[in-house]
Amino acid sequence: MWFGRFLLFILKPIFWLLFPYKTVGKKNIPSAKDGMRLIMCSNHISDIDPVFILEAQRRPVYYMAKSELFPNKLATWFFSTVFGAFPVQRGKGDSGAIDRSVQLVHDGKMLGIFPEGTRSRDGSLGRAKSGAALIASASGAHILPVAVMTKSQKVKLFRKTTIIFGKPMSPAELRLDDAEKPDLRYASRRIMERIGELMEENS
Repeated sequence: MWFGRFLLFILKPIFWLLFPYKTVGKKNIPSAKDGMRLIMCSNHISDIDPVFILEAQRRPVYYMAKSELFPNKLATWFFSTVFGAFPVQRGKGDSGAIDRSVQLVHDGKMLGIFPEGTRSRDGSLGRAKSGAALIASASGAHILPVAVMTKSQKVKLFRKTTIIFGKPMSPAELRLDDAEKPDLRYASRRIMERIGELMEENS
């Protein structure tokens, strides 16, 4: 991903001028050297949310993305190089994408997931699907909650957006520490609740 990180670095001033943003809680992001297995979970209000998150902090993020974004080799090269993205077949129990996600987390990479599975049309928080909780349970990862906020939850040119990083949530906190009986429903709900709390704390 070195080329993608270099490209984002070069374009950062231009991106910031077009979509100004501020970052809150960056100190809550563990360093890769800490050895903490990590899944970053964010709400999803715009198509450029991944860019905000990548520009707002230094660690590379490997995103699980809908397969429709990979219609050809050029698109696959772009999304995999710049965003570290790989496809998932939504709604089809894509075990290959799950296995790849678990392996990335085991390898010390930070996985990025939008738990709602799709962009919110009105900016409100939706229900989380179980994918993030399932991967966290299988990999022993902590969840790093992230909130993306802006006026009326509509990202627009020249309107400031705030990216808030919360403290990592442990498998025990999410009731995912029992590999045989992980409480995926509770964990999924709690992840979204925590994102909502971050928004309230910074509103």
